[in-house]
Amino acid sequence: MSKKKKIIIGVSILIIICIVIVLAVIFNREDEKENNSQNNYTNIDKKNELSYQNDVTVGELKEETGLAGDDSIYQVDTEFDGRKTLNVKHEIQYKVALAGILLNDKPEYENVDNIINQSNVNKNGVWVEEKSREKFLANLKQITESDYEFSSEGYLNIVNKEKQNDYDKKLETLINSQGQYIFAITDKYYEVDTVSGEVVEYPYQQLDPYQEYDLVEDGNSKIIFINTNSDNNLDDLEIMKNVINDLN
Repeated sequence: MSKKKKIIIGVSILIIICIVIVLAVIFNREDEKENNSQNNYTNIDKKNELSYQNDVTVGELKEETGLAGDDSIYQVDTEFDGRKTLNVKHEIQYKVALAGILLNDKPEYENVDNIINQSNVNKNGVWVEEKSREKFLANLKQITESDYEFSSEGYLNIVNKEKQNDYDKKLETLINSQGQYIFAITDKYYEVDTVSGEVVEYPYQQLDPYQEYDLVEDGNSKIIFINTNSDNNLDDLEIMKNVINDLN
């Protein structure tokens, strides 16, 4: 190759490198402008959007999101980015779920308080739904060493605790706690739908047959819906062990 051709090739390579560098700088500046524009838009959007305002009301959020329930059932929650959302109050979800257990059917929302007030479920400790007690106690006896029985009201009591393993100790903590622990072996329960505000059936086991249990809670009060394991997808004793462990 002649010296002249080498010079031409060298110059061409330099020109190509310069073009690449210039294009890279241009594209980088365009990206920065676009990102700054997006950030500015996001800041403006958050400032003007109703759901980011600290003093937004339930009624305003309902109108914006199209939720149809009564204002009294909702609470305003704040997401990680500061956005305000509406959710059904924990207390209401708890009462509806408990009323559904007591009634063994879908409760009418206006009757929920009466259903609960007329029941014996008004103390702390461990209470088990009537149809679930036999299986609950049978499974419990296979993983514990103490003796248990149910009171006439359905509360779990320790009869003899001369021997205790870890599950016994954890159960004793629940029984003597200042909280309410309601158990029901069932494949569904009732809740208030966030969008409509209506009481609806929630078939949690059908949605996920491998979900061991579902939980509805309001402060120190918890309802534990245990998978029926009707299709033998799970192990009843493992379910019981995991439930007790998770509650402690």
